[in-house]
Amino acid sequence: MAPLDFSGSEKPGQIQENLIAYMRLFAGLPGMVMEDAAPSDGEVFWFVSNRPAPGNCILRARWKVEGVEERIEALLEEIGRHIDELDWMVYPGDQPADLGKRLAGRGMQGGPGGNWLWADLTNLAPAPVTPAGFHIERVRDDRMMAEWVRVSEAGFEEELACFYDAYARHGYGPKAFSLHYTGYLGDIPVTSGTLLDAGGTAAIYDVSTPREYRRQGLGGAITRQLMAEILRRGYRETWIWSSDMAKSVYQKLGYVEADFGVRAYRWRKYR
Repeated sequence: MAPLDFSGSEKPGQIQENLIAYMRLFAGLPGMVMEDAAPSDGEVFWFVSNRPAPGNCILRARWKVEGVEERIEALLEEIGRHIDELDWMVYPGDQPADLGKRLAGRGMQGGPGGNWLWADLTNLAPAPVTPAGFHIERVRDDRMMAEWVRVSEAGFEEELACFYDAYARHGYGPKAFSLHYTGYLGDIPVTSGTLLDAGGTAAIYDVSTPREYRRQGLGGAITRQLMAEILRRGYRETWIWSSDMAKSVYQKLGYVEADFGVRAYRWRKYR
């Protein structure tokens, strides 16, 4: 079955704004560099974390055709002062319209850049069966945030102290648009996930379950609860950018393959 084609809709722009809002949460942390500018001759957003998470990427570029090759060259030169490779995510609203072709002409290989999935929330699938004693709590203070980070680190098998710094700084009150949840077996944290409500859309990020707790429906259960929360917030649909490993978990909950017109071009300083 071919992916649902949303490339001509408003959804790609909403996804772009949502991902940018996510990266902005980490702005100013040690070792991280961000450009978020809208000068008179264009607009650009890029982020370098110098580590796998939250990532290294260009998420927006909107320029006039005149002088665009020079702007591409200058942007990559600037980024090359901080890192040797990243993904340039080109969205349907980016400019000029042939930006992707220009990047491909520079030898940057392009593709979907992951598994893009979409779900209709008006007909939610049943929650997965989970072990007795499993329950999910929203993170509401720094102590709970520290637990969220610990279980996320165990699941992703990498150090994520910057997530504590970013999310604790963002806060947990009614104005927070990044909401975090931890699943517990009794009092043991066993899975985690984040809901990010920004840019006219809400989506799920960073679902993680340590190896020893997988295949018990825990990651699916926390995802299903976050989907229900997105519906409660007034959204009738959602999307997710999935790893290969998690794709089948999301599909069991009603997510289907989608094409939002987003293409990722891999840039390497030394080829």
